[in-house]
Amino acid sequence: MKKQVLESPFTKKEFLDLVDQVSESHDIKHDDFAISKTSIVNIGSREFVDYRPSFVLKKEILENSKINSINFDSLHFFQIQDIAKSTRFKSLKVKKTDISVNLTLPETYKDYLQNLTKKKRHELNRKKRKFVDQIESFELKESKDQDIFDIFILQHRDSKGEKGKFMTQEVESYFKNLLSMDGWKIYYIDTNKGVLSTAFCYENKIGCYLYNSSRNNEFNSVNPGIVLNDLIIQLLIEKKYSFFDFLKGTERYKYDLGGKSVQLYDLIMNI
Repeated sequence: MKKQVLESPFTKKEFLDLVDQVSESHDIKHDDFAISKTSIVNIGSREFVDYRPSFVLKKEILENSKINSINFDSLHFFQIQDIAKSTRFKSLKVKKTDISVNLTLPETYKDYLQNLTKKKRHELNRKKRKFVDQIESFELKESKDQDIFDIFILQHRDSKGEKGKFMTQEVESYFKNLLSMDGWKIYYIDTNKGVLSTAFCYENKIGCYLYNSSRNNEFNSVNPGIVLNDLIIQLLIEKKYSFFDFLKGTERYKYDLGGKSVQLYDLIMNI
């Protein structure tokens, strides 16, 4: 899991520079962290950043900036341990907060299905049959093109509740810039009835991270999101990738597809 976290897109400078534009600004920004008054904090809101980079806090920075506290979120436990070992502190508080969901990929899709519980395997097959019965033709595709991006945005805004409100003009611009970077792409189901579902993802040489998604709500009854993710899983297994990371959030579909919870933590350290 450590490699999966540290090689995720969220630890890269180009991502941190971009996400800083849609987050609270700080007095001083370094490559991997920021300084707000006398505290060291993360770059980027936890709403946009799923994992955090690891680093060693140099003594000069702590002294020159008169730092008296460290406030981080979305850390894995190995990062908590590393910071505690490398930093002198007066007190330390660790709090369980967000949960990400990760799927370790086996060698074959058959093995993947066998790894699901009997109930989950039955439900997945049932939903796939229902989709096939009502959709005449479909294909998994990927794109960085404007027309597919526009569909992703439109479907996102058509979502109910907070998901629909999330996609402001500022956030749309953020996603557009993100898609232009290496590794980012949109997977989608192309059907005879149009694009029914999309998945905004990042891929590297070891796996895939599902950052955001959308669907045509008129077709919710045939579960296009589940079908899309199942097709992505099949493709990733064919590519010999080791994981499909659903990232933060405990939505039921992630567990229905075999994902497992990964606990994240907030750290408050007085130094």
